[in-house]
Amino acid sequence: MLTLEPSIISIILLSVLAFFVVIQLIYHFSVFGRLIKKQPYELVEKKWEGVSIVIAARSEYDNLQKLIPALLAQDYPNFEIIIVDDASWDGTTGYLEELEKMSIEGKAIIKAVYITDEMKKNYQGKKLALSLGIKAATNEILLFTDADCLPSSNAWIKHMVLPYHGNPETEIVLGYSPFNGGSSMINLFSKMDNLYTALSYFSYALGKDPYMGVGRNLSYKKTLFFKLKGFASHLHIAPGDDDLFIQDAANSNNTAICIHPDAYMFTDAKSSFGKWFAQKKRHNFVGKYYKSAHRFKLGMFAFTHALLWLSFIANCFFYDSLGWALIIMGLYWTIKWPLIYLGFKKLQQAGKSAWMPVFDILFVAYNFVFGIVTVFGKQKKW
Repeated sequence: MLTLEPSIISIILLSVLAFFVVIQLIYHFSVFGRLIKKQPYELVEKKWEGVSIVIAARSEYDNLQKLIPALLAQDYPNFEIIIVDDASWDGTTGYLEELEKMSIEGKAIIKAVYITDEMKKNYQGKKLALSLGIKAATNEILLFTDADCLPSSNAWIKHMVLPYHGNPETEIVLGYSPFNGGSSMINLFSKMDNLYTALSYFSYALGKDPYMGVGRNLSYKKTLFFKLKGFASHLHIAPGDDDLFIQDAANSNNTAICIHPDAYMFTDAKSSFGKWFAQKKRHNFVGKYYKSAHRFKLGMFAFTHALLWLSFIANCFFYDSLGWALIIMGLYWTIKWPLIYLGFKKLQQAGKSAWMPVFDILFVAYNFVFGIVTVFGKQKKW
């Protein structure tokens, strides 16, 4: 019932709203502020170590025809490309056989590893393919991407390798993989989700608490992989070859990030809601296998964010608190928007921050839906 008289309920609701606004702003300052303060660097020539690029490809003939030339054009003195043909049914196998012959011509060494359906009958996802690719690698530094990606420059390898030179303890480098342009709403939502996710895992890594990376642009050392017995702890889970491995391998001292624009790995967002939902369902399913501390921190951020919006909506039903609620939310966005702008600017997407007031509330529904999916969803094969 609407009322014009001040009420205890209005005071309580405004207090609750103010409380969650403060919690959210503290989180943005203390966590996302780390990425904002990250200083840029310029590429410095070093004595470059050998690098093995590992790609698991399942019927990726068309994509490999674009990716391989881009990798061969990399300005790096010593690298090999290892492509694992994961039981493909298109022209991938024949194409890889031709690529292996090309490596004789003095370009980067190209190796192919072939997996049959019989070999993978007891395995789901691409962990078997990646394991075999890593085993075939001759270099200590491993660099991973997917067949449907393209590097932003011919200095991709150098930038992703450079953090190893800055700290001898570094064993993992987390890279960034943005989505290509598109005009559809699902493309925009994918970009916003991807940006917010990157803002989160980069900020946590800078706070010496890394919890995930993306396999489209990721590097770690071969000895680290075998020290942890590869994907053994989560081999029964189809997805998670990137973030679950980082959960096992990363610590407060061994993880660096690379957000230089020349080190991006671009890929296309899903073209339809159904494909996007299936992809996010697979990714969010892995979240329930995160360490309890990471689940708690990420869950509390999403939970308090939802309660902020729910308390604001509740205030909208009371005339005597609505005005104050709008003032509180105005202050909230006055402080939060510049933080998001600066964070997105670090990832060369400052303009996308203009959409945050719209997507901020959409993320409440997003987190609710995928929270249920995470709890009750079943894993899918690759």
